[in-house]
Amino acid sequence: MADPNIRLKELPGGLRVFSEPLAEATSVSLGVWIRAGSRDESEEVAGISHLMEHMLFKGTPDMDALGIAQAFEGIGAQENAATGEEYTVLYARFLPEHLERALDVMSDMILRPTLADLEREREVIVEEIKMYEDRPDQLADEYLSSLIFHEDPLGRPIIGSAETVRGVDHDTLKTFHRDTYTTSNVFVVAAGKLDPEQVERMVEEKFSGLPGGEPFVREARPRPPESRFFFRFKETEQYHVSLGSLGIPAKSEDRYAMAALNNVLGGGMSSRLFQEVREKRGLAYAVYSYHQGYSDAGAIKTYVGSTTGNVEEAVKVIVEQLGRVREESVEDEELERTKQQLKSSTLLALESTSARMNRIGRSIITGAELLTPEEISARIEAVTPDDILRLAREHLRTDHMYLSAVGPKELDLGRYLN
Repeated sequence: MADPNIRLKELPGGLRVFSEPLAEATSVSLGVWIRAGSRDESEEVAGISHLMEHMLFKGTPDMDALGIAQAFEGIGAQENAATGEEYTVLYARFLPEHLERALDVMSDMILRPTLADLEREREVIVEEIKMYEDRPDQLADEYLSSLIFHEDPLGRPIIGSAETVRGVDHDTLKTFHRDTYTTSNVFVVAAGKLDPEQVERMVEEKFSGLPGGEPFVREARPRPPESRFFFRFKETEQYHVSLGSLGIPAKSEDRYAMAALNNVLGGGMSSRLFQEVREKRGLAYAVYSYHQGYSDAGAIKTYVGSTTGNVEEAVKVIVEQLGRVREESVEDEELERTKQQLKSSTLLALESTSARMNRIGRSIITGAELLTPEEISARIEAVTPDDILRLAREHLRTDHMYLSAVGPKELDLGRYLN
């Protein structure tokens, strides 16, 4: 860790505690991170990490589900949890004087979930899956991931399917918790108005029952699919298209150059895609690009939602802009504007204790170096037009890109990439 304000303490048994004291803060954000996500699951139990996240809130030997909710509300905490491809996290934000109570509740949830009401919660998640079915933009993204990471767990939906979720019984979930929620996979992050030694002392006390274990081994191995294009029929008002290709890992030395490339292409209102597709031609309301970085892989993606009558022209314009960013160096003025946007969005977020906690957690999960704000600014400033051109030529070649579409009529959009 390059940031000297972030402290790491490895406790006896292997549990790690990361703390970032912030004298000017008025809150503490606490996260219990588990290095387990959808990419670590077998296909038969896809979605079990997300199911386990839900089950943490269903009760412990000392509190039922209502008791957990009342415990958090009793200290005025904002609590939640999330599951990604590479992690599960339980987090809360509260006033500093409630640190010990928050740790009491969260350690109990992590160490001693009763896994009560499993049948009911499985059906809740099936309803969640149906909810996502009503979001064609998200479906297009999931189908694109399944093309980019074909036959690799990174290409599967985090939430799993109704079939796999309903197939997880109590014994399977209990075994998953025993083997996954271990000192090798779990770490605690706290950021805000706190005393690091106090945090470490309390975490050691509250999490003393966490067992040892082995971490998951991760190595992305996607294989080219039979077709680079996928269409899903759905009666929608708009036609939803996602196109993209393999990107770079979150810890790559090129991560700030990739952020600059993405920002130039489709990261904001002055970006090329927004200006060309929406402002100049009125072909879409939503058009943007984004990069998803994992510990050993990544994906760069572009999305557009348009009417069936306009979507072909929209895709054609996007492909033209991909060609432009591959062929022409970014002008100095555009690059300077991009750098200022990146520095502002990155550094202004660090005013939040939640963002600080998340930054540490995600960096530990992906292996990315934790830099000081000054070092982040310097890395962004160091990005050159040649860096952006090189990444565009490596990752935005249309003959290597994939396209997924969700809409009421199948169109030959793949021809624009050929």
